[in-house]
Amino acid sequence: MSTMSTETRNSTQATRPTMILTEPKSPTETTARQLTEEAGSFRTLTRGIAEKSAEYHKHLSFKEWQNRTNQRGRQAPKALLEEIAELGFAWRHIASMMDVSVPAVQKWRRSGGITGENRRHLASILALCDMITECYPVEDIASWFEMPISSLAPVTPIDLFSEGRLDLVLEYANGHESDSEKILTDYDPDWRDRYSSVFEVYRDSDGEMSIRPKDA
Repeated sequence: MSTMSTETRNSTQATRPTMILTEPKSPTETTARQLTEEAGSFRTLTRGIAEKSAEYHKHLSFKEWQNRTNQRGRQAPKALLEEIAELGFAWRHIASMMDVSVPAVQKWRRSGGITGENRRHLASILALCDMITECYPVEDIASWFEMPISSLAPVTPIDLFSEGRLDLVLEYANGHESDSEKILTDYDPDWRDRYSSVFEVYRDSDGEMSIRPKDA
């Protein structure tokens, strides 16, 4: 019995795994290259996901704006004009956003006669105001539309909307694109040369936007 116990014990000890402590090896050149490539692939993947998410968000925002425009379009044009005026928009700004003259807007307010296309355009402005004030922390929507998006150029959300860049207006409002210079570049790649000047845009004491020398 004693002999068998000893043999059994020796056999167990012989088959028991032995822990070998070794110093961790530093990554080989091949391993480092693989990690670099994997990191690069991951960056490409995440960038692709971010871009697709941004495009999907823009698509949904556009659809919501269209739906809100349809709802607003049910109102009478005079009522739409009165509401826009109550928000604080000047007639010249409304005319600019609709690409019509100020007398045309004033005529619609007095006697009607607005075309279906212009009625929808008018409804779309209010629909956009609804979206921005309800979804994003923007107060006094009319003065926000008049405010240059950067001190480097006199470009305002009114300009963006007038040029059909609803996407940039919403990007600026929601803050997802916080870099105003990138928005300016998307709007006008040559904006730096176009607006390079010794003058700057500022809001005067009467509330209107004015221009003055930068060193004034």
